[in-house]
Amino acid sequence: MMRIGHKIKGIKWRSRWLVLALIFLWSMGLGWALSTLHAPANSLTFTKSVDPVPEKHQFGEELYRETCGSCHIALPPAVMPAQTWADLLQDSQHYGVNVRPLLDPGRRLVWNYMQTFSRPLLKDEATPYRLRTSRFFKALHPQVKFTEPIHPDGCISCHPSAKDFNFRPVSPEWQ
Repeated sequence: MMRIGHKIKGIKWRSRWLVLALIFLWSMGLGWALSTLHAPANSLTFTKSVDPVPEKHQFGEELYRETCGSCHIALPPAVMPAQTWADLLQDSQHYGVNVRPLLDPGRRLVWNYMQTFSRPLLKDEATPYRLRTSRFFKALHPQVKFTEPIHPDGCISCHPSAKDFNFRPVSPEWQ
C-alpha cells in the first residue's frame, strides 16, 4: 500500500509542476499576443520620426507634418524650445509669409505633440526663432560648420530622408 500511495503522490507532484508550467507558458503567449494586437505597428517606432511617438500624440505629429511640411521640411520639435513652437502656432506672420494659423482642436493636438517633444528654455534665455540661434540645434550638430545660411529645406543635403521626417540617417560624408 505504501508503494501505491508513494507513486500517486509523485504523480500528483509532477502533475502540479506540469500544470504550473503550462499555465506560465500560456500566460506568456497570451501576453505577447495581446501586446502585438493592442499596439499599432508604428506606435513606438523610429521609422517616421526622430523620437518614438506614443499613440496619443501621433495625430498631432501627423497634422504638424502635413501643415508645416506642405511649405518646407517639418523640423523635429527638439530643435527649438517649446516657447518658439507656442509662438509659431499662434502667429499668422510666419517668417514674412502670411499663413492661416491652425484652429482648435487641431492647434491643440499639434501643441501637445510639440510641447512633449521640444525642450525648455533656460531661465534668462531669449526665445530663438532661427535655427542658427537655437542652442538645441547647435547641440544636435556639434561638429558641423555651416557655410551657408541655415534653412529647413537645407536639411536634406545631410539628412536624405528629411522629407519623410526621418532625420536619423545622414549622408555618407557624415557617417
